[in-house]
Amino acid sequence: MNVKAIALDMDGTLLNPNGLVEESLIHHLQHLREKGIKIFIATGRTQKEIDDVFPSHIHLDGYVTANGMGIYTKKKQLAQFSLEEHLLRKVIAEAREEKIYYEVHPVEESRFALTEDKDYFISELEKTIPRTLLENELNSRTEALRQNINWVNHLSYENIVKVYFFSVDTTKINDWKNRLLELKQETDFSMSSSSLHNVEIMVSGVTKGTGIQLLLDEYRISKESLLVVGDSENDLPMFELAGHAVAMKNAEDNVKEQADEVTTFTYEKNGLYHYLKNL
Repeated sequence: MNVKAIALDMDGTLLNPNGLVEESLIHHLQHLREKGIKIFIATGRTQKEIDDVFPSHIHLDGYVTANGMGIYTKKKQLAQFSLEEHLLRKVIAEAREEKIYYEVHPVEESRFALTEDKDYFISELEKTIPRTLLENELNSRTEALRQNINWVNHLSYENIVKVYFFSVDTTKINDWKNRLLELKQETDFSMSSSSLHNVEIMVSGVTKGTGIQLLLDEYRISKESLLVVGDSENDLPMFELAGHAVAMKNAEDNVKEQADEVTTFTYEKNGLYHYLKNL
């Protein structure tokens, strides 16, 4: 395969369990770029969430943020979407009634939630932690509660790119996913999960795959020359698009089944670096 572009998921793929990029991986990504290979990030994170963890001196070739809600190159914005207010009001109200942990993510500012819901957010992380909850997501939620969530008295519904829902209890989050599917019948939107413990909503028809396609068009690269690496359900639209799809060793089984290849090491052991080094 003649690889001309590589699209990388972040959590469970590019980032280590502490939510950081290993120095060895940073250097190797720069090495690949020097060889003329375009490096894209495709993540459920917003641009601000990327900036919070990715070294500021490292500039890649393209970014698909919030599961396709924002698409950027180094020099310009290719697309930006936002959720409708009436949908946000209904979905968040129901989540609060069911005491579902939620985070509202605007285009640029910090994620936020209502101050009066903080106690039940905290109680969510006081439950027994199951094996299915990976360390990186547990660390992210702990950090969010500690300092990343902006606690507000009134919700804003303007320029919202996603709402993230979470539960330690997989039964609870699955019940919530089923409720979201019912709400989709009234107002269409997209749903995506990056683990067994979360679900996010975005604009209908928007995925990581649609975002990557815009970047390929911008750089005039064929999808046959695209390599993608990911670990979760929200990476599958990229897998379908790519000439070669790689699942991390720590990926869910249904993701591995739809990949062309699986890495030798997990994200905890810098598996992406080892895979790309031997590419």
